[in-house]
Amino acid sequence: MLIISNLTVLYVLYFSVMDNSKDYIISLLKDKFDYEQKRKDDFETSLGIPITILSALFAGAYFVVSDSSLQGINCSLLTIKWILVILLLVSLVTTLVLLFIVYFGFKRYYFSFPDSDTVYNTDYKALEEYTKEHYADSYEESLLDNLKNKVIHWYLDCNTNNTSVNDRRSNALYYAKMSICISLSVGLALLILICFIKSI
Repeated sequence: MLIISNLTVLYVLYFSVMDNSKDYIISLLKDKFDYEQKRKDDFETSLGIPITILSALFAGAYFVVSDSSLQGINCSLLTIKWILVILLLVSLVTTLVLLFIVYFGFKRYYFSFPDSDTVYNTDYKALEEYTKEHYADSYEESLLDNLKNKVIHWYLDCNTNNTSVNDRRSNALYYAKMSICISLSVGLALLILICFIKSI
C-alpha cells in the first residue's frame, strides 16, 4: 500500500513538473511572439518622418531643376549642379524602394496562430481522438499535455518565421535610413552650391 501511495505521489509530481516546465516554455515563447508583434507594429508606425524628409528633398530637387535663374551659369558650375541633382534623385529613389520593402514587401509573410475554428474543430478534435485511443487511462493529463505541445509548436512556427521577417525589414529600414542620410548630405551640398551661384 505504501509503495502504491509513493508511486502515486511520484506520478503527480512528475506531471506537475512537466506541466510547470511546459507552462514556462509557453510563457517564454509568448513573450517572444509579443516582442516580434511589437517590432512589426513599430515598423508600421515609423513611416511619418522618412516620408516627410523625402517629400522636402523631392520638392527641393524640383525647385533646383525648374529655377530659371540657375540656367545661365558657367559650364563647370552647371555640371556640378546636375551631378548633385542626379545623385540626389538616385538616392531618393533608392530610399523610396527600401521604404516600400519595409512597409509593404513582407506584410504577407507573417505567421499567426490558426483561426479559432481550425484550433477547435481540427486540432483539438484530432487530439481528443488520439488521446482517447492511446491514453485512455490518463485522458485528462495526456490531453492537456498534448494541447500544450500543440501550443508550443504554434509558437515555434510563428516566432521562427516572424523573427526572420522582422530581421529582413529591419535591415531594409537600416539601409533606408543610410540612404536618407546620403540624400540629406547631397541635398546640403546642392543647397550650398545654389547659395554660392546666387551670390555671384
